[in-house]
Amino acid sequence: MLGGGGLLAAFPLAYGLIFSALYAPIVAMLLALVFRGVAFEFRWRTRPTAVSGTSRFSGGSLLAALSQGVVLGALLQGNKR
Repeated sequence: MLGGGGLLAAFPLAYGLIFSALYAPIVAMLLALVFRGVAFEFRWRTRPTAVSGTSRFSGGSLLAALSQGVVLGALLQGNKR
């Protein structure tokens, strides 16, 4: 979040190019981080037969990490699709 705000303040043209090209993985990463936080809060409130909060937390963490990898890979390769 701080990096995106700093990029907007310093280089608005670069911000527009990067974030318009990588909108889907960035939104997926932010939603995964929100899901991860919610899963952490409700981890102990689920029934034992339900899907555990730990697996939801792990899924959110995995999706956030994969999204960050996609964004970093696209930035390093210079893809502007």
